[in-house]
Amino acid sequence: MKIGLERLRYKASFNKQGYEELPNGTTIDTNEKLFDFWFGYYKQSLSQSVSSNAFNFLKDKLTIITKHNDYFVQAINDTSYTITLPAPNANTYHVASINPDYEINGYDTIVLSATGGTSDNTSTSTGTTTSNVS
Repeated sequence: MKIGLERLRYKASFNKQGYEELPNGTTIDTNEKLFDFWFGYYKQSLSQSVSSNAFNFLKDKLTIITKHNDYFVQAINDTSYTITLPAPNANTYHVASINPDYEINGYDTIVLSATGGTSDNTSTSTGTTTSNVS
């Protein structure tokens, strides 16, 4: 499958999860956007999927392609990093696995795993974004 810039038609955000303490002492989860990036959906044939992954691994997973960024590689080991996709897959995801391409102008193939939260975010007074991600 040929990968080119024309395949990167969708815009997502790369986030860092944290928390904020309110004046009343309660804490809320925050989802601070680090940067936006362009991506495309990656489709494998059934035989490619079965040969490279078990069916249970593929459940609630989504595969995307994007220009290489070391943050994506770092996110495989740090679940505080999340990726928020636009509709129709408007959800927050963790990086489940990655096939990084370190070449100049390389493209990473990233398997995302749903976190269970949605991307319904609201801004707080500190400029961070809150989310209902647990």
